[in-house]
Amino acid sequence: MLKSCHSFFNLSLFSPMTTHIFLSQPVLTRLQTIYEHFQGRSIVTGSLSPYASSIKDFLETSDDELELAPGEILFKQDDPGDSMYWIESGSLAILQGDLKNPHLLTFRHPGQVVGEIALIEDIPRSATALAVIPTKVKFLDKQKFQGLLAQVPAIGLEIMRLLSSRLREVKPAEFSSGYYDHLTGALSRQALDGRLQEEILRAQRYNFGFSLIFIDLDRFKEINDTYGHARGDEVLIEFVQRIMADLRATDLFFRYGGDEFVLLLQGVDQARGHTLVLRLLDDLSRKPVPGDPPLEISFSAGFSTFPADGDTPELLLKAADRHLYQVKNSGRGLANGKMGV
Repeated sequence: MLKSCHSFFNLSLFSPMTTHIFLSQPVLTRLQTIYEHFQGRSIVTGSLSPYASSIKDFLETSDDELELAPGEILFKQDDPGDSMYWIESGSLAILQGDLKNPHLLTFRHPGQVVGEIALIEDIPRSATALAVIPTKVKFLDKQKFQGLLAQVPAIGLEIMRLLSSRLREVKPAEFSSGYYDHLTGALSRQALDGRLQEEILRAQRYNFGFSLIFIDLDRFKEINDTYGHARGDEVLIEFVQRIMADLRATDLFFRYGGDEFVLLLQGVDQARGHTLVLRLLDDLSRKPVPGDPPLEISFSAGFSTFPADGDTPELLLKAADRHLYQVKNSGRGLANGKMGV
């Protein structure tokens, strides 16, 4: 729905104001019209994540608060990422590109956090944030954020989850450049190369582990040979849709090639990973893939964990692939799916 509204800013950029920067009133009015439309479609803030709740608790007694008037810019794209903000009241619009004709990404609401990726990754702002209505925000600079991490160590995992959740958002440039597999909608092998390295760096920074699972569909070649490649494509699409429907927002699912997939489970050890994969297998077996004829599918899986099995993408993938190879060559009930560790 936002897409049709992305390019309505063709007016003058700023209204002159003392020391603050504002969008001009006509531009703001159009933005507020879009905001009100989506408010009418039941945009809800939901409950606070443990991450946002911890920041809220940390800032309860802080005097570091900003009040923004409608149209006032909190930060601009390419500004230094030296602070993060927790929205106390009001709403922010997140925009990218030239503000004379920007791309409207989303709205952020009370209880949500903005600006954290640039602060944590020590990179320039990737977007502009501005107030749509009167808005209050509390803020943390880098030094105080480090104090929060020391005071609430478990927040590190929540940060990782948030970052991965944001990274999973589909961006047109990423889709067109091969980050997503166009047949199934899973992340691509090209995306795996970069994302896995990013997860390793974050896990090292915040001292958390994760599981990597190599998945291979059982008897997929037989399906292709017997029923044709079009039917095989239907099976792949259905398989990915079912798997992704059962995953958390922070889990990453990649198509490695053909009938091979890689699942990255953030903050999940081997035991919990086994439990999750068994649930996926059980859910998959409950309903055949529709079509003529209906087809039952299963998969085999090989595990590796960070840091126990390696601290590079190559080592982790090699360990998971080795365990998968052992399972596929054991001949032990592949129809029901097996897991190797």
